[in-house]
Amino acid sequence: MKLASIVAVVPLMLAVTGLAQAQTACVYPQAPGTFPDGATAPKEDMVAGQASIKTYATAVQETYLPCLEKEKVDAIAKLDAADEAYAQKKLALEEIHAKKHNAALDELQAVADRWKEVITEFKARDKK
Repeated sequence: MKLASIVAVVPLMLAVTGLAQAQTACVYPQAPGTFPDGATAPKEDMVAGQASIKTYATAVQETYLPCLEKEKVDAIAKLDAADEAYAQKKLALEEIHAKKHNAALDELQAVADRWKEVITEFKARDKK
């Protein structure tokens, strides 16, 4: 009976371990989907919009990008340095990392630029 329990538990433990490893992959943060209308939004909506922008920026800069770096370093560490294709594999990993990193920064910059437009509209409205 004990052996049967162990046999039943081992696959479950392996599945949970595999699930935990799958969840350690870097999760790309979701940019805010909408922005308040700077020309008409009340101050409270602008403050909430700014909070969502800051949350997104923090997720990109303090969570996603460091995760990508760790993911790259870990992947390179798993390569066999004696492999003839080591340099090519390492370069490919570095290129993929650079593309993900740059895409995240490009999107963050686009969000920041859009938010700047909204803020400019909001401030212009108050000067009228």
